[in-house]
Amino acid sequence: MTPIGRSASARRKRRAGFALLAVIWGTGLIAMMVVAFMTSGRLRLQTAHNIAGATGANFIAESAVNLATLTLLSKRGAAVAAPNAETDVYDGAPSFCVLDGAAVALAVEEEGGKIDLNAATPQLLQLALVGVGLEERAARDVANSIVLFRTAPAPNQIALTLASDKPIEPKQGLFETVMELDQVSGVDAVLFRALIPLVTVHTRSPGIDPHVSPPTLFAALSGYPVEQVRLLAATPYPNQIDRRDARFPSNFVQPADHGAYLIHAEALLASGQTSAKDAIIDMRPSNGKQFALKEMRRGPSRYAQRLREMIATNGAGVPDC
Repeated sequence: MTPIGRSASARRKRRAGFALLAVIWGTGLIAMMVVAFMTSGRLRLQTAHNIAGATGANFIAESAVNLATLTLLSKRGAAVAAPNAETDVYDGAPSFCVLDGAAVALAVEEEGGKIDLNAATPQLLQLALVGVGLEERAARDVANSIVLFRTAPAPNQIALTLASDKPIEPKQGLFETVMELDQVSGVDAVLFRALIPLVTVHTRSPGIDPHVSPPTLFAALSGYPVEQVRLLAATPYPNQIDRRDARFPSNFVQPADHGAYLIHAEALLASGQTSAKDAIIDMRPSNGKQFALKEMRRGPSRYAQRLREMIATNGAGVPDC
């Protein structure tokens, strides 16, 4: 073969090698694109599944709130028909049931057993703050800050101000929700979480009803050791509290008017999605209707372990809601 022939043959082999390399690279690129597409599709499918599950859990929690509201309405009607009958005590003790295959926890708390941030005296506020673990001076300062926050200045009066650790000035108007506590000077994240279950803005009562008071608040006002109060905050039920305990300060006793309730509903699906709701229901609205929904907010998870146990046993021994 002449040199020219050998050169042409070498060029053909090089072109064939380049073509093979291009095919390999192209095949690899296509394979990578297929894998990326499949991964993206799987992630999107999982995301859609999670969103659907979360939405389902949210709807079930709201349905449980509605069921509890209907129960309150029916028992109110029964109480009107038989005014001398013994009434139920709504102190937040949980009940468990199954709703559409989901494990559900329900707890109803009468707001009359809590401290009203808009009506409580500084003495009641300070006693509760000391009871949950604050030192006397810190408790006094926070109690004064709560009063300052809610108090509007009189006409032609210069507004009072105190040193504050918050970036905004006190509202100097009534609390509209307990969530505004995070704007009060001296209330840090730890104290905020401790106080939220113990306070309300829906009774306008300067006192509280010890028979429906949250166990933590009852213990705090009755002078229980701080360690025991904190234990009740972590695990309020079951407990050995005697609601007739003489240590509970009688000057702060005010029977509840059965007007407002907090309904805590928590739902867990078999797929693992969960939702917790806190709803404030006013049973004596000024507009003449049967009830009014004052607040609906995401609630803390209180009974996750019990709900997981229910799911693991397919709700065995647990009634339907």
